[in-house]
Amino acid sequence: SSGINAEWPLRPGDISRIRGFIELSFQCSRSGVTSSSTPFYVLADTFDCLTLDKCQQLFSYVEDKSPQFAQEPPGNRNIVLRLCNDLIRRCSKSLNTLFCGRIQIILAKIFPFSERSGLNLQSQFNLENATEFSQKETEGVMESDSSEVTFLFYQTLWSMQDFFRNPNQISSDAQWKKMEENVKEICRIFENYKHEGSTKISSNETYFAKFLTSERLLTLQITDANFRRHILVQILTLFQYLTGDVKFKPNKLVISEPRKYWVYDTTNNIYGILAETPPDGERFVRHIKSVLRYEEKWSKWKNEGCPSLEKSLDKTLHPKQKNMLRTVKPMDLSQNEKFDLGNDTLTKLWNICPDNMAACQDSNRNFIPETYKFFEDAIEQLEPDSGVEKEYYLTNDTSFVWKSLRLLAKQSTPYFQHIQNTKNLTLTDNLQNIIISIGKEHKKEKSTDCDSALIPLL
Repeated sequence: SSGINAEWPLRPGDISRIRGFIELSFQCSRSGVTSSSTPFYVLADTFDCLTLDKCQQLFSYVEDKSPQFAQEPPGNRNIVLRLCNDLIRRCSKSLNTLFCGRIQIILAKIFPFSERSGLNLQSQFNLENATEFSQKETEGVMESDSSEVTFLFYQTLWSMQDFFRNPNQISSDAQWKKMEENVKEICRIFENYKHEGSTKISSNETYFAKFLTSERLLTLQITDANFRRHILVQILTLFQYLTGDVKFKPNKLVISEPRKYWVYDTTNNIYGILAETPPDGERFVRHIKSVLRYEEKWSKWKNEGCPSLEKSLDKTLHPKQKNMLRTVKPMDLSQNEKFDLGNDTLTKLWNICPDNMAACQDSNRNFIPETYKFFEDAIEQLEPDSGVEKEYYLTNDTSFVWKSLRLLAKQSTPYFQHIQNTKNLTLTDNLQNIIISIGKEHKKEKSTDCDSALIPLL
């Protein structure tokens, strides 16, 4: 980084030259002059040297290269991930919102949908997102034509934000009762204080996710379509969390049947209020219902451990299946040994071989992978210079650990002697040591093969 500053003093026209320098590092990597991770470290160090304004200009290079970065190994992509996270920490939440959005979009393009670093696996809430509002009434501040829009309703409305911030606190009866009373009061006021406007919302209108909590604005806010929808949709989201199947939801939060019926009735009431809120109330309700249905599918996907959504055929499986079909002798149907299962396809499959058990035990049906090929990605992650953080190791996946132990028990039983000698270590640590040993043995075998190949030349 000091070399860049010495050769190129940072002036307004330097960004294009810095881009050229970074592109040169990528060309060196492709030519084999440097390692594959070197240009990514150069890119990260360059962003560290620049001011935030210059980073926004240089970030267009990352956007242009995002398709290429998406094909890089996990170690290189993790460098880009740390780079983006550092930039987000440097950004202001109020002044650099567009730049933060650009960074999030790039991360979504580079990393797969099931990337665990971008998932809230344990359904944790942002408890720091607290909404501050007035606790004491100031005389002469609230001016309303209705006697129902009072300071008490003001506190009722904004106190709901605490339940949205941390729904798990509703597990106690006192908090549930308070939440229920607040929702009833909000729905009653919104029904009586109807929004009469019919002006369509401009598509270019600036929308803020957080509204001001001043007492003076309450009368105007409850007649604003955006504000009414904002509050009511938050309630619908809360209700879906309370009644939905969420894996990490506390056991105390299981609500009784009477409370479920109240939630369903109130949900229908809220949809009615939203449908009556112009403009395009019914169309808005259809969109919200669609979004909440997708939210249910999202929760189900997370409950299942966020499996990969990519549906690709196993290329190693089909050739073996084809070989099995070629080697198994067809059944001699002339001896009237054909079994009719009532379905043409099933009958054909059943009668391929006279002895189905022998067909199942055929050597071509051995789909157990080779030990090194199975652990190849894990070995790469455990390399000291891989750049992969420990929390993203494959050995943290319980499914991978189970498959690994099954494979080792089938093909590499001597490794279990290593576990007996290190009983004080956890199962994950033992497995990591075994994987490292497999990687070292493979390197030794590879070097031995290379030496044997060079002997005739000597």
